[in-house]
Amino acid sequence: MTQKNSINFTLGNEAIAQAALSCGLSYATGYPGTPSSEIIAELAKQAEKFGLHVEWSINEKVGTEGAAAAAIAGLYSLAAMKNAGLSVALDFLTHLSLTGLGTREGAMVLTVCDDPDAHSSGDETDSRWLARFAYLPLLEPSDISEAGPMMRYAFDISKEFGCCVMYRSYTRLSHASAVIEPAEPVRSTRKAKTDEDMCLTPYLGKVHHAETLQRLARIRERFEAAEFNRYTGPENPDLIVVCSGSGVLCATDAVEILGLTDRVGILKLATLHPFPEKLVASTLKKTGMVLVVEEVDPFVEVHVKDTLSAAGICDVKVHGRESGLIEGFGEITPDRVITALTGLLGIEYQPKGAEYTQMMEQEV
Repeated sequence: MTQKNSINFTLGNEAIAQAALSCGLSYATGYPGTPSSEIIAELAKQAEKFGLHVEWSINEKVGTEGAAAAAIAGLYSLAAMKNAGLSVALDFLTHLSLTGLGTREGAMVLTVCDDPDAHSSGDETDSRWLARFAYLPLLEPSDISEAGPMMRYAFDISKEFGCCVMYRSYTRLSHASAVIEPAEPVRSTRKAKTDEDMCLTPYLGKVHHAETLQRLARIRERFEAAEFNRYTGPENPDLIVVCSGSGVLCATDAVEILGLTDRVGILKLATLHPFPEKLVASTLKKTGMVLVVEEVDPFVEVHVKDTLSAAGICDVKVHGRESGLIEGFGEITPDRVITALTGLLGIEYQPKGAEYTQMMEQEV
């Protein structure tokens, strides 16, 4: 861990771990699996110095249970896993979301690293659907510079609303590197508390369900004003690209390469569940055509269509992976976005030739 005010060439997973430690983390668990493994490995290096409990758990469910217990007892905790491991933890998570973390001072962030294109996985499952299924607030940073601030935001939301928050990373974030100013680590002064008042009355299922829905409604209002969501572009664009995660960088590159900054706007979303419907509806009124750029599944695209329908906005055509304009599998790339934009806007673009591509691959 570098000292304050120093500049470090940092791996995405290291930035995630450093940000969690800067929040006063006390308890961290994980199960090894690429692209998530370096998060726990980085925290383990700092365990003794900052008084952390850090463990490789027997499996993801056990790790999530431990992190939840720590949060309920008043500590800040983190559980890390890859996309496949979320299915293992889901049995407990669906229960945890419906009971909450109680009224203590603790907080819990579930960090799930997806693997679009299945670089080191048996599949490229999109974990965002499971966040919605499990009633989890969902955040997704778009680059390493945003990874730290969004982790701190995740802990703030968890503490304020007494719930676990899911933080979605992915291969091109977890395993990318960037020069950033690292977060300043903090040794937690929180003490775990256990007493009879901690009972979460697990058998009041109907009551807990109602409270969970009310909590998500309050979080949605907070997400509507989140600084991580923003629109850039012309006031009356021909087309708006709605994007999240790595799609933000790919969309930005594509629009700049095509010279469309005066015709195409970009709506960047980072708070994906509960979906910021008011923000999306008010922004997309500016145009008649939308392209959704994301990976892997059409999660945002489905929510955009539902939002427009609920708002009675029927004259906006939405394109993306569900519509078939972009293939429904694999990582998103600037070239994929360029192809989609040129097709929708009826413009021509001459890509670099095969010789240039071959030369660049040899350089890499």
